[in-house]
Amino acid sequence: MPLSSVVTLSGHIVSGLYRNMSEFVRTCAIYLGIAVLVAVVMVAGMPGLRAQAFQMHGALLYALAPDSFGPPPSAIRAGPVAPLVSAISLDAIPGDALPEPGPRANALVSGGLAAGSNAAYSVAPPNTAGSSVALAKVTEPSGPALSLSASQAMTKSGITVKQKEALIQYISRKYLIAVEAATMFVDTAYVVADEVNVDPLLLLSVVATESHFNPYAGGQAGGATGLMQIIFSLHRDKFAKFGRAESMAFNPLTNMRVGALILSDCVRRRGSIPQGLLCYCGASSPTADRGYTEKVLSERRRLALAGAIPLKD
Repeated sequence: MPLSSVVTLSGHIVSGLYRNMSEFVRTCAIYLGIAVLVAVVMVAGMPGLRAQAFQMHGALLYALAPDSFGPPPSAIRAGPVAPLVSAISLDAIPGDALPEPGPRANALVSGGLAAGSNAAYSVAPPNTAGSSVALAKVTEPSGPALSLSASQAMTKSGITVKQKEALIQYISRKYLIAVEAATMFVDTAYVVADEVNVDPLLLLSVVATESHFNPYAGGQAGGATGLMQIIFSLHRDKFAKFGRAESMAFNPLTNMRVGALILSDCVRRRGSIPQGLLCYCGASSPTADRGYTEKVLSERRRLALAGAIPLKD
C-alpha cells in the first residue's frame, strides 16, 4: 500500500475518533451542567421546603387528632412535630376511659331501616356527662388499674392471656402495625363489644376489612371515615356527642364505638351475622356486596384460628 494511502487512512481514523470524542465530551458537559443546576436549586430551596413540609405535617396531625390529643395550635408553628406525635399514646386503651354505657335496651335508637341501606337507621352513643374528659384519659399511660375493665371483658369472654397475645401478634404482623397499637385495638374491641352485645372478633374483622386498622382511612369528604369506614355525613351527630365531630371520626376509640353500635343494630335487626354485614355495607343482597360478607367472615375465622378462640354465632 502506498505511503500516501496509509497517511490518508490514518487521517480519516484520527478525524473520526476526534469527532466522536468531542461529541462524548459535549454530552457529558451538558449532563454535568444539568446536575450542577439541579444541585444548586435543591441546596437553595430545600431548607424552605423542609420547613413547609414540617408545618404542613404538624397542621395535618393537629387537624386529625381529637381535641384532647396534643398541644395547642401555636405548637404547630414551632417547627418539629415531635411534641404533637409524642402527645398521642398508643398504650392499651383503658377500659374506664370509655364513656359509661346506658342500658343496652336504650343504646340503640329505634326507627325504620330501609332494606339494603345503612342510611335509614340511627344509633345514639351513650348520653353521659363529661365524655370528652373520659376520652382524654386515652392519652394517659395505662397501668394495671386502668386496664382492669379490659381485663374483665377478656375474662368474661373466656379469653386467656396467651390467646390475647396470639391475637395481637397476628394483627400486628399481618397488618404491619405496632404491637402497642394492636393491643389498643383488641382491648377496645372486647370492651365495646361486651357493651353492645356483639362478637369482638366480628368487630375486629370488620375493622380489618374496612381499613386494615388504619384509623385515618377515608375517601371523599363526608364519606367513609376511620377504622370502621363510617359514613360521616350520616353519623356526624353521633361523633359530636364525644367532642369535635371531625376529630372524633378519626379517634379509634370513638370510631370503633359508633361502628360497633351500628353493627350491633344491623345484626339485631336482620337476625344473623351475614345479614347484618349486608346491612352494614349497604348491600341489598349477597350478590350485591362484592364479596364483602365473605371477606369479613373469612377474616373472622382467621382471627379465631390465630388466637385459638372459639367462634360464637
